[in-house]
Amino acid sequence: MDNTNYVQQWVNPVHKIGRVTLLTACVTTTFPILYLYLVHGIFPPVDWLWNDVLLIVASFGFIWLIEPISFYPALGLSGTYLAFLTGNIGTTKLPAAAIAQDLAKVEPGSREAEVVSTLAIIGATTTTTAFICVGVICGSFLLSVLPGPAVDALKSYTVPAVFGALMVTFAIKYPKVIPVAIGVPLLLKLFAANVIPGYWHIIFAIVATVAAAFVLYRSDIKQPT
Repeated sequence: MDNTNYVQQWVNPVHKIGRVTLLTACVTTTFPILYLYLVHGIFPPVDWLWNDVLLIVASFGFIWLIEPISFYPALGLSGTYLAFLTGNIGTTKLPAAAIAQDLAKVEPGSREAEVVSTLAIIGATTTTTAFICVGVICGSFLLSVLPGPAVDALKSYTVPAVFGALMVTFAIKYPKVIPVAIGVPLLLKLFAANVIPGYWHIIFAIVATVAAAFVLYRSDIKQPT
């Protein structure tokens, strides 16, 4: 398929469907709020609402710019729309896409990789939805019978454990970059936690890791074969 047919038969329809579904999701998420307000008269004070919005934008606004750019090479066009519509990108969608591309031995960023990534994200979404249904039922029961310290441990360490496993997966493939990826946020946490906000640690870690990968890439190119 040449570039013209590729754009007409794949890129344009994906953009159209992706925009419609994302905008529809944005609109429908307001329905519960409208229901509470119109039926029960429940609505927060406007000043509280604006303060919370500003706090969220200040704390997480940079992620809205970083994640689409940094995740796109692995997710592809349709995968990006799917991932941002369904959520849990870093914990499920991105690992699924990366592992599927690795197993299929396709070139990252290629058209084949985009198809593989899309299928992997669909599979991850279906599996996640099924397990969420089971997990909500079983998890609610377990949380009701577990002691308080065990519940606190689950809430505190589950997400770090998932990201730790993901880190190991990439560390095996790119071991030279891992010292920078771990060392920069660790040093910031130890020596600048009270000076630099936590979300800046993420930015510094990303920039430092990308820079280290670029330097290593350039040095590998310059080495004689």
